[in-house]
Amino acid sequence: PTSSRPLHVYRSHDGGLTYRCRAELPAGTTDYDDVMSDAVADAQPALDTTMLTGNYSYYVTFYNPSIPAESRPSPISTPINLVNGRVELTSLPTDSTGTWTQRRIYRNLSSNDSEFHLLATIPSATSSVTLVDNVSDATLAAQPELDFDGPKILPSTLLKDVLRRDGSTYEHVFPLEGVPPTATLLFTGRKGGRALATKELVIDESTTVTDLITFMEQALGIQKPSADPINPIPIDSSGANPGGIVTADGRIILTGNNGADNAIEIDLSGMQLVTASGKTNVNMPWGSIQTAVGQSAVADFIAYDSLGIPVRCRITAVLEDRINGQTTYRWFADSADNDPLTGAQIAVGTGLIRFDGNGNLIGVTNDTVSIERRHVASATPLEFKLDFSALSGLAADKATLAVSRQDGSAPGVLTSFIVGEDGLIRGVFSNGVTRDLGQIRLVRFANPNGLEQRGQNLFAAGVNSGLPVEGNPGEQGIGQIIAGALELSNTDIGANLIDLILASTMYRGNARVITTAQQMLDELLALRR
Repeated sequence: PTSSRPLHVYRSHDGGLTYRCRAELPAGTTDYDDVMSDAVADAQPALDTTMLTGNYSYYVTFYNPSIPAESRPSPISTPINLVNGRVELTSLPTDSTGTWTQRRIYRNLSSNDSEFHLLATIPSATSSVTLVDNVSDATLAAQPELDFDGPKILPSTLLKDVLRRDGSTYEHVFPLEGVPPTATLLFTGRKGGRALATKELVIDESTTVTDLITFMEQALGIQKPSADPINPIPIDSSGANPGGIVTADGRIILTGNNGADNAIEIDLSGMQLVTASGKTNVNMPWGSIQTAVGQSAVADFIAYDSLGIPVRCRITAVLEDRINGQTTYRWFADSADNDPLTGAQIAVGTGLIRFDGNGNLIGVTNDTVSIERRHVASATPLEFKLDFSALSGLAADKATLAVSRQDGSAPGVLTSFIVGEDGLIRGVFSNGVTRDLGQIRLVRFANPNGLEQRGQNLFAAGVNSGLPVEGNPGEQGIGQIIAGALELSNTDIGANLIDLILASTMYRGNARVITTAQQMLDELLALRR
């Protein structure tokens, strides 16, 4: 034989059927003298005469027990058809990265060409090894099965390394393009059956699974217990804290806050990746593993920042506790227009609302909403208080929540003004807001006849007029203002009478013209008859 592998010599007893190893000889040996007694030979390994019959394929993986981690499998053979034979595997792949210390060989069962089990573990990832396979299906089926998906993602896994298996091939879930390689994730989630605002995450070569989870938590408005350190947000019915985790089997689980109106969803088109090649849906389907529970109510409204820019806001109130004759609701505030310095956070506040056994409001732990306005010229943060005094905790088929009044408004221009009897000048703006613009002040004198006339309907205090008494209309004996009325002292009665006579004369003239025209039409109609 010309093989470099050692030779094993087997011999049976005189008339026996069991062959046992008599010697292991160096490769190339041509002569051998058998001097081993039968008694000694009985302690040697018996010859394995097992043969394989079937159609077989083989995969190899690299393994490091200290991590522990196993690479994705790679095929090392095309299907091999055997009838009472054995398979010799040579030229096995080796590791050049230094990450792996072992190799694992997997083979399918003859009865199932898609089910692969561990055939052998090679203690070296770099040495040249030849492997002969004659392991029966019965023995092989008891060994660990090959995981074609490969290593599971970890929180520290880079998004550029996240792969998804499609049959026997693998594709990058977040492919990067360009120099440097980047991509932009467009994420549009749903909450309580309503679409949320689309948020963007720029992915580069350093973006990890943890970064993705944090981004989705913020874009979905999931508030963790730390959002309310005095009264921490409770866990859900399964015992999980709100937020995202990576499980041991490589799944990402996002847990929303309690309440049916806080139920989170991610549609098939909810994650889109924009690269230099265009826009594609991310092959990362999501499903629900638990139905959201908890009575809740929602109210949407518009607030306005310091520049009058409209800011969307949503308040969700969820039943949190009923104990000792009290009912406690937790409110969550989300704003799609929240504009933090970094991140995509839409959660802008939370707190508790407590009612007594009669449904009366007895306390609120927090009533402030804080919305960041970092990338606009408005004052930041936009903070306003929520007035819960009109709420009640009475029994109803469905909880409801509504905003009945607010003190913010969009920009507007002055369209008109009115003057009240109290002398207050009120401006009416195009946005429907009314603002006080000024106050008319009046003065009275003890002897008005003592005033000195200065012309142009102007008078000044005189020697006999007394001192001026200043105040608002109706105060300290001062007269009142009648808005829209004409004062005799500043009205030219003669000019007004002339205007009235002219208007009356013109009206009569126009009326006669119309009458004459009507008479002419009547005559024409009569002539035809």
